[in-house]
Amino acid sequence: MTQKKSDPIPHLVEESKKWRSTRIEDAPPDLFDPDQPRLGRRESEPHSAEVTYLHDVLTTNFPKGRTFWDLHHYFVAPKGVLKGKDIDLRFDISFFKELTVPYSVPSYNSAQHNGKVPDIAINVLSKSTWRADLSEHVDACKDLSIPVYIVFSPYEVASKRYAPPFLRSYILQEDGSYKEEELCNITFEEGGVIEIAHIIDISDKLPFRLGLMRLLQKFLGEEPLFRLILLDPSELRVLPTLREKESEEAEQKIKSAYKEAEEAKKQAEEAKKQAEEAKKQAEEAKKQAEELDQKLQKYRDKFGELERI
Repeated sequence: MTQKKSDPIPHLVEESKKWRSTRIEDAPPDLFDPDQPRLGRRESEPHSAEVTYLHDVLTTNFPKGRTFWDLHHYFVAPKGVLKGKDIDLRFDISFFKELTVPYSVPSYNSAQHNGKVPDIAINVLSKSTWRADLSEHVDACKDLSIPVYIVFSPYEVASKRYAPPFLRSYILQEDGSYKEEELCNITFEEGGVIEIAHIIDISDKLPFRLGLMRLLQKFLGEEPLFRLILLDPSELRVLPTLREKESEEAEQKIKSAYKEAEEAKKQAEEAKKQAEEAKKQAEEAKKQAEELDQKLQKYRDKFGELERI
C-alpha cells in the first residue's frame, strides 16, 4: 500500500486525540527515504502486478461480489479508541461477497452502503507503509470487525522479520479479537505441485483458501518474487485469472469437440459395420433364394408344374 510522507495518518481524528499502535515501535528503520526521488513507477512492478493479479482473480471467479483496488475506504469507527470518528484506510484490495456497485468509484464510503465493511482486505507490503500495515491498520480493521485482513510481501521490502516468503492473516473471532496465522513457507513453485500443509484455510469465512507461490521471474535479476494465491476450498486448484479461465474454457471446448468427433466417428464406424452386416445378410438371402429357385426349377423339369389344390 502506498502512502506519501505528506499524507496524514490513516485515521482522521482530532489533533489532540491522535493514536497509534506501538506494537512494532522498536522495529529497525528501513532504507526508504521519502525525501529522495524514487526511480520508475509510483509503486514497484511486483507490487502493482500482485494487486492487479488479485483483482483479476477475484472479479473473474466471484462476479456476484465486488472487488476494489488501490482505494481510500471511509468508515466510522463503531468501537475502540476511535469510536465515532471517521477513519480513512487505504487497502490494495478489498472484496465484498455481496455488494452491487456496477460503476467505477473514486473511493469507497461505507456510509453510502449501510456501513458495510469488506469481507477481506489485503495490503501488499511496501517500504513506505509496511509498519502501518502491520500495526495501525490491524487495530482499525479489528475495530471495524473486518472478517479477514491479509498482509504479504512479494519481495523483501520490510525488516528481516517479515522477509518473504511471508503471509500473515488476521481472522476475526467470535469475541471480536483477531487470530493470527502466518505462512512462511511456499505452497508451491510456479508450475510445481501444491503442498497442502502450507495453506491457510479461511473457507469458513470466504470461498477460498490462501497460499504462497514462488514465481519463476526474479526481481532485479536475482531476488525471488512471491505471489499470494487463492485456492479452491474443496480441491487443490488455484483459482484462475480471466485469461487462464478463458484458456481453460477454450481447451475444454476443444476437448469436448474432439470427444464429440470421436463419438461421431465411432457411431459412423458402427453404422458402416451394421450396413456391411445388412449387405452380407442381403447377399446371403439372395443366394438362398437363388438356390431355392434352382431346386424348384429342377423339380419342375423332372415332375412338371405343381398342380394347385
